[in-house]
Amino acid sequence: MQEREFVSGSREIWERLAAVVARARKKGISSLSAPEVKAMHEDYRRTAADLAYAQTHYSGSETTVYLNRLIASAHGELYGSTPRRMSALWRFLTTGYPRLIRRYARPIGMAALLLFGAVALGYLLTYVNYPLARVIVPQTFRDALADPTAPQGGSLGEVLLQAPAFSALITTNNIQVSLQAFAGGMTFGLLTVYALIMNGALLGVLAGAFGQAGSALEFWAFIVPHGALELPAIVLAGASGLMLAGALVFPGDRTRGQALRGVSGDAVRLVLGAIPLLVIAGLIEGFVTPLGIDPLAKVAFGAAMGLLLAAYVLLPGRGADKRKKRE
Repeated sequence: MQEREFVSGSREIWERLAAVVARARKKGISSLSAPEVKAMHEDYRRTAADLAYAQTHYSGSETTVYLNRLIASAHGELYGSTPRRMSALWRFLTTGYPRLIRRYARPIGMAALLLFGAVALGYLLTYVNYPLARVIVPQTFRDALADPTAPQGGSLGEVLLQAPAFSALITTNNIQVSLQAFAGGMTFGLLTVYALIMNGALLGVLAGAFGQAGSALEFWAFIVPHGALELPAIVLAGASGLMLAGALVFPGDRTRGQALRGVSGDAVRLVLGAIPLLVIAGLIEGFVTPLGIDPLAKVAFGAAMGLLLAAYVLLPGRGADKRKKRE
């Protein structure tokens, strides 16, 4: 085969690979969607095969030199060194992840509605039918949640004395719920919806029980500091599950497998980005929640964490979003 014919037959693949390499170098490999990364890898393999052919038949030619440089650049982006990968991870956490959250505002809003709507319903249930509300609470603390309006009603104070254990129970439950909410997407969203509603109802019932007993401030004092990050993490995990469920229930003109592959990359990134929130919340739960300070100070601390999270989600990457809309 003549070199000119060889170049003409593969030029489109090389140019496509060069373009995506330039984009990945400028914005990071995390800026590419899962299908784009897959296509990049396929073009990389084909170009590598072309390089091997060129080295055999056109050794020392400009084509061989060009392909060698292109393969080296593509390899660096796909299988970069640890510093480069750390840099890409940093870009994702500082700008890529907030933009990802904003991009999927709809499923996140749906997950938040399910969770916090259930909180409101659980709270109301404690006033309408307290014995039924107690059924939602884990058996470990259910006995302490006797009707606070009864003449010799319950001893919620005993639960407050066990605040560290109680808080740890809720934290452990929240982590489990996050995993269930994400994986539940593969059940067409049924387990995701169940996990969000039941966890929200549990929080609402506890809030109502402590509120009726006159201990609302103490309750929120050991929930809000870490809950300000834990609850959004659950919402993000639930949203990722709803994304998977949406692909299965509404695949459009694609097969369910194709639809699932189309959203799975972003869904996984969305839930993985929530892990740092759970880690930070765990540290707060271990070092801040047990402090014997004014309950109002703890609530204020949690509110500050919530505001910082809101700023993180809403502000980074705004300029890139505007440029993309103009394009």
